[in-house]
Amino acid sequence: MSTRPRTRATAASRHRFIDRAAELHGIRREDVNALIWRRPETEELRLQAQTLAEQSPGLKLEPRGRPDQIRTGLLEAAGTRPFDIHHLALDIEHLARNFAVVTRRVILRAQLEVLEARPCPLFHVDQLELRMLCSYTGPGTEYVDDRHVDRSRLGCGDNDGVLTGHDPLRIARGHVILMKGERFPGGAGQAAVHRSPQPAAGDPRLVLRLDA
Repeated sequence: MSTRPRTRATAASRHRFIDRAAELHGIRREDVNALIWRRPETEELRLQAQTLAEQSPGLKLEPRGRPDQIRTGLLEAAGTRPFDIHHLALDIEHLARNFAVVTRRVILRAQLEVLEARPCPLFHVDQLELRMLCSYTGPGTEYVDDRHVDRSRLGCGDNDGVLTGHDPLRIARGHVILMKGERFPGGAGQAAVHRSPQPAAGDPRLVLRLDA
């Protein structure tokens, strides 16, 4: 009998779309490995994120602590006037608070980075429990529908093989993806398959990452 992983003929989609923070708890369902939170984007937040991305090439901030400490840490380390990024900092604290509730953690690891190139060109899964990503500027994270993914090709440098002839899906700017990693209890072999997108020339990606 073949031991090949489930194929796209029998697999089911395991990503879901949500519109409210309260629905983030759905990540703990066995039939879900990614939630895409569709959020409205304010003009103030968009402008502050765009300005920071354009004026801070190579920026990489890695605050750690409670959600409020992450916000103050970003304000102190960003190298700009707090007023210039206060909408962005408040939104990051808001996401961190929701992530803390879902992960049942008090102390979080965050990373806010400006990217002009793709750091992770290969589709992969994360070796942790949960990760939340939000691209404030530039393209959003790319992920693969579980109906189409061939997990046997992960780690082989074979993106086409992973995709099995299908196109990846992409998160919209400002939207959030919450993903299970391989270390999520009972989730080994079912983590969300994703990769970083390629930013366009002149359109750097400002991305927030929260890890548990």
